[in-house]
Amino acid sequence: AAKVDYPLHLGVTEAGTPFGGTIKSAIGLGVLLHEGIGDTIRVSLAAEPHEEVRVGWEILKSLDLRKRGVTVVACPTCGRLDIDNFVEIVTEVERRLSHVEEPLHLSIMGCAVNGPGEAHDSQLGITFGRNVGMIFKDGVPMRRVSGEDIVEEFVKEVEILRTEGAAAKSLTEKNPLVQIT
Repeated sequence: AAKVDYPLHLGVTEAGTPFGGTIKSAIGLGVLLHEGIGDTIRVSLAAEPHEEVRVGWEILKSLDLRKRGVTVVACPTCGRLDIDNFVEIVTEVERRLSHVEEPLHLSIMGCAVNGPGEAHDSQLGITFGRNVGMIFKDGVPMRRVSGEDIVEEFVKEVEILRTEGAAAKSLTEKNPLVQIT
């Protein structure tokens, strides 16, 4: 893209349904973008336009080309899974946070084996053990949550994190000598 004086547009046309089309688009666009080829992208799916935009943003986020919205790391639900409705929890958290534009790195892990390590690498994480969740902030255990309140309490913590981030950003914008680390 840097070798020509005009933008190079990339797209995979007729990619297909959301499942197959997302895979084709991620591979077709991802390889080129990873090599530094392309300035703009177009994802084409047999789906609503907002789904195409969402897939495009996820491709860019996964390549660290754009930072926008929540990135959720979730476990693959292996035999160590310690909560019954794990997939529903992850899906609901993603749905409830789909409006967030600030880049946030979250982890939702189903057991105490891999969970604390992933939580350590996340701004906010939750790790489950016997249907009880431990919320971590920057790798430090904060509090336990359980039952029907799990999603609500985790989303509340994300909103608190967003508020703290906005306050820190406002402070540094007002005083360029202030650095938040």
